[in-house]
Amino acid sequence: MPKEVATTPRILLATAVVLLCQACNGAPTETRLHEAKPGDALVIDGETTITLTKKFRAGTPNGLFDGGVMVSSPGAEERTVEVNAVCSMPDLPNWPDYDNIYGRWLESGEAPGAKGGDTDWQLLIYFDGTTQNKGGEDAPPWAQRLAQNACRKGEFSDN
Repeated sequence: MPKEVATTPRILLATAVVLLCQACNGAPTETRLHEAKPGDALVIDGETTITLTKKFRAGTPNGLFDGGVMVSSPGAEERTVEVNAVCSMPDLPNWPDYDNIYGRWLESGEAPGAKGGDTDWQLLIYFDGTTQNKGGEDAPPWAQRLAQNACRKGEFSDN
């Protein structure tokens, strides 16, 4: 058997192993909130990663409260945020036509859920695709994606 023919399967096998290892060690992937554990990436928005630090407490009927996330971006200090979301559904009687996500930036050493009522930012995400900022400051760019993760299972997108 010629040498080139004998080595071709080895080359293919080596290439497959390298590609598999690269997939295992590649960039983090987004994890659905209902399946996430602390340390899992919930949102990857460009170079910013939003990681779960404290599981959300389920509320009735459609609320997710006192969850904690870490915001990491290259060249910026990591920040922790307490996040709450109230999820709605299109055409649900007596419910708003938007999802609501709001958050509060935490001080060093402060735990999510320790201090209720305060909100730094709030974002309403209407089912027609528009958004409305509420609160003292605009919601961070990743907030809409996090709301989709919290409120939509599956691919967590309204598009």
